[in-house]
Amino acid sequence: MHARFRTRPGFALAIALAAIVIIGAIITGMFFASTQEYRMSRNTALQARALTTSEFGMNSILTVGAGNWNPAWNTAANGLVGTIGYTSNDGGIDTVRVTKTADAMFLLTSTGRVGPASGAQSRHRIGAIVTLAIPQLKMLGALTTQGQVKVGGSSFLDGNDQAIANWDCPPVSTGVPGLAMPDTTKLTTSGCGGLSCIAGSPKVVQDSLAADSSTYFSFGPGLDWATLTGMANKTYSSGATINGLAPSVSGTACNTSDPSNWGDPLHTTTLCQSYFPIIHAMGDLKITGGEGQGILLVDGDLSVQGGAEFFGPVIVKGSLKTAATGGHFNGGVMAANVDLEQSTLLGNAVVNFSSCALTKALAGAATPVFVARRSWTELY
Repeated sequence: MHARFRTRPGFALAIALAAIVIIGAIITGMFFASTQEYRMSRNTALQARALTTSEFGMNSILTVGAGNWNPAWNTAANGLVGTIGYTSNDGGIDTVRVTKTADAMFLLTSTGRVGPASGAQSRHRIGAIVTLAIPQLKMLGALTTQGQVKVGGSSFLDGNDQAIANWDCPPVSTGVPGLAMPDTTKLTTSGCGGLSCIAGSPKVVQDSLAADSSTYFSFGPGLDWATLTGMANKTYSSGATINGLAPSVSGTACNTSDPSNWGDPLHTTTLCQSYFPIIHAMGDLKITGGEGQGILLVDGDLSVQGGAEFFGPVIVKGSLKTAATGGHFNGGVMAANVDLEQSTLLGNAVVNFSSCALTKALAGAATPVFVARRSWTELY
């Protein structure tokens, strides 16, 4: 009878131990899963930040000036032309390399890096092809005008293509007419028998395009007078006078803030040789002496004297006037002559056509833009 109360072997302890093992395994699995989820989320966030950082640098470098796109790259030789580093607001570091692959064509590679030096990091690399938005001019002659023209004194219009000393110019082209206008009967000369003061092939041409306003104010897709003047590096109020254009430097950099510094066409200093500003006068402009380069846009009349010399295209809405020792233009002049006032070139004024001066000035003042299709690519 007492046998039923004998101690019998049980299985509660085994069940408890098994439960502990199972619960421990579940906790370990949940911890491992949460750790993996955290790491995946962190890595995804780091990858997104790295991509954002690389895109930040890629877009920043396309901004001209402010330590970003250097206009000197526009006219540089092919090859690596620059490397710029950026730091994003969240601490990411980006490096952009700029390689010139052909005329007006560049390859950009942007490498973004994020994450602490002693922790998880991520890198993302992208590339893009950019080209230069170069204004396209219809330079019909060394001088192109809508209105009347008077040439006399020791003035000279030369449509034969001219190379520029020390500018690394390509071979000269066949040139253009010395003067293009819609009505050649509005040309008068003084002391210029047989049009001896004009050279070109032909010397003078009557061209209906010279009467078309788009010749003077349309510069290719997306570029018109308002767009181009809006890109101006230097702007002058109506009636401004500039005495003595000359390059200037500040320390080891070209002093582009100097209103009288329009680059260095004579190559007196290496610091300003690649500075080709877009210059906009919001009315009449008078220049006396000195030399400059770039693109000159004048809303009113342009008066040049004192032997002032300019390299690049000049577009004048009003009249071009010279006096005394006149002005020397290397590239080409377009005087739209909106008010049909008489454009005058008297007294030692010279307009020389130069495809080199035009090409260098237009390229030097151009802005970088992504190519129209398939410009962006992942490089990882």
